[in-house]
Amino acid sequence: MDNIKNIKNNTLKRQELVFKIESEKGPSFSDMRKKISEEFSKPEENIDVFKVKGSFGKNTFEVHANIYDSKETYDKAIELKKTQKQRETEKKALVEAAKSAAEAKKKAEDEKKASETPAA
Repeated sequence: MDNIKNIKNNTLKRQELVFKIESEKGPSFSDMRKKISEEFSKPEENIDVFKVKGSFGKNTFEVHANIYDSKETYDKAIELKKTQKQRETEKKALVEAAKSAAEAKKKAEDEKKASETPAA
């Protein structure tokens, strides 16, 4: 692993890395996360690998990653990366889940009332 750039960003509480790696095939994001975790002794859940760039016919790849100080700062950064459309989609999914849970609860209560009422 040849470091190209290693910057400590105190404002965003992360370490920004750019390095080159040689490999027969393109490394996956999870492989790079593991390798960075071993190299810098940081937990994998604090590492965001966001770019693996290769050139055609070459076995060298440029990897861009951020190592966050804590899981909370990582979660905040990922939330900030989301587009407005992604946020709205997640919000709609939460609303739908709440509606279906309320409907299931109401249905269960109706069935309970029906079973308690004696049949005439």
